[in-house]
Amino acid sequence: MDWKISKFKSGKPLRWEFLIPPGSARETETLLSQIVSNPFLPRNHTPEFKVFPEKFVLEKTNFRQALEVLVRIPWTRDFRLNLGKFPLDEKFSFSGLIESLRENEILPEGWGINFHPQVRGRKEISREELYSFWEESYSSSGDFDSKNTELNSLALGDSIVISLSLAGAPIFQRGNFKPLSKSAPVREDTAAFLLHLLKKKMPEPDAVFVPFAGSGTFVWESASLLFQLGFPHLDRNYMFQEMKEFPAPSWEFLKRKIGPEEESKKFTFWYNDSESEVFSYLNERKEEYQKFIKQFPLSPENRFIGKEGDFFSLSPKEIWESAGKPKKIWMPLNPPYGLRIQKGSDLGLYKRIAETLKTWWELPCEVSGFVLCPDEETWSSFLKGIHSKLQTVHITHGGLDLRVVYF
Repeated sequence: MDWKISKFKSGKPLRWEFLIPPGSARETETLLSQIVSNPFLPRNHTPEFKVFPEKFVLEKTNFRQALEVLVRIPWTRDFRLNLGKFPLDEKFSFSGLIESLRENEILPEGWGINFHPQVRGRKEISREELYSFWEESYSSSGDFDSKNTELNSLALGDSIVISLSLAGAPIFQRGNFKPLSKSAPVREDTAAFLLHLLKKKMPEPDAVFVPFAGSGTFVWESASLLFQLGFPHLDRNYMFQEMKEFPAPSWEFLKRKIGPEEESKKFTFWYNDSESEVFSYLNERKEEYQKFIKQFPLSPENRFIGKEGDFFSLSPKEIWESAGKPKKIWMPLNPPYGLRIQKGSDLGLYKRIAETLKTWWELPCEVSGFVLCPDEETWSSFLKGIHSKLQTVHITHGGLDLRVVYF
């Protein structure tokens, strides 16, 4: 098939797709409006955007502008270049597509493709059939030994829409940290979004306390948010950095623009878990994260404090005093599934969390945070225990609809 794909030029206005966590569309649209009206980089034309429940599309936007949006929205899940809409008829074939992407300097040498088929509003073809079309032309275009990125193909009516991820590995992967095999943590992009909302509620905390820390996602994501560390600072490379037209000077400018300030504020991060294996993992991650942030001009007085044991049995006053008596505290709460099962009742656990928070609120400091509730019953139990009307945000995690209550 003759794939008519234009040669990639960084200054050419193109169409880009950004995937975002379910539940973040409204806040994403607000932030996009701010970015478009107050850009960091000079521009000759104004980008246009459309926001959908799980993605947004930038149109009439060049590579530099797209990268700025990527940098300024930290909960982006994927960053894609839209290659166009093509007729899906009896003559259709994927043959020649990869070669065209390389020839037009979109897919760098040494990178393979992981094919991701999707079908919407079309009964004549299935995802499996679409994948078989791909296999006919490229049976091994992506393998475990090479660097791979994702090609998304959406069969829509009589056409197929094709887009290529420019990230390479999933963009929510923050660095070279090994995951905790026994956990099912909230993804980093979702955590970044929830913490962004918390920052709007309490803009300048002195400390972050993370009970039930699990794999520590909320610890490291809150630290990066407060340290002003974003996508350009992470210990990883993106496929787009290997593209011939990659605007390295603009990337470095954005890195400095959003990055840590010389006179940085000091923070205390306290985390807790009752399982020895998990707590040991948290301490290993702490060491890795501290090595990572040494390259930035951050306060040497930042502290990471871990405490093993049952959070409900620990004294709020002693924890607060050991952390230096901070005046303003973030407290993200994600009660682990295992603990809920052990207790035999989600409702009792969430009521106990509410009662414990009341004890924290008796301290001479401000405590603001959120709790993730897996269903309406736990959400209701928590609110009844708090005896207060609070903001609730709805998100999706692992196929489940979660209620996130901000306090």
